[in-house]
Amino acid sequence: MKKIFALIVAFGWSVLTYAQTPENVVSAKINGKEWQAKAQRLNLPFTGVKYLAIAGMNVSPDVQTWIRFVYVDQLKPGTYPVIAENDREMEKKYKESNGNVIWALVDYTEEAKGLGHAFRDGESWKGTVTITSVTDNSIEGTFEATLKEVTYKKRALATISGFGIRQNLEDKAITAAGGGMLTKSGPHDHDNTKRTEGSGEISITEGKFKVSWGKKEK
Repeated sequence: MKKIFALIVAFGWSVLTYAQTPENVVSAKINGKEWQAKAQRLNLPFTGVKYLAIAGMNVSPDVQTWIRFVYVDQLKPGTYPVIAENDREMEKKYKESNGNVIWALVDYTEEAKGLGHAFRDGESWKGTVTITSVTDNSIEGTFEATLKEVTYKKRALATISGFGIRQNLEDKAITAAGGGMLTKSGPHDHDNTKRTEGSGEISITEGKFKVSWGKKEK
């Protein structure tokens, strides 16, 4: 079996966004603080496995919470453990699944002040996601997770040259309809930044999501 995570990265995370209904929403308590945002379905087609992300996005302050599913056959109602995004965890779940594996990941990203010169993120680690209902064009459920806290800071050259600011503004213009940060790839794709792993945690509790979609009308 080829490494699933490497396969996902190889496709460049090109994202297709579908028309959303007004009631689409993700809500949760982030470190005990109430949070709610309009939700989008982000879909990545590729061979071998399937991918579905539900992203709640707020602007000013720019915050995103992602609930992602990578699966082989189909999504079904049930409770799934949140895992870390790495080959070892994904391959372990694949071997235990007898073929119909569903990987669940929960991630968080928060843009700091200064036009994206820094990000405070929570990387998927542990918890559960429960799908209470799923159809060909909708999904809803609940989630809770503990995430590993990391920071992303703009590299010195990007800051001094102004490239970081210009790049950030371009990314914001592209994603203005859905959120203030980059959505062309994964939740932790912050260009021209240096990642630093911290010792803290980000707690997400009482999470709920409900999203319906359909292809945009011509």
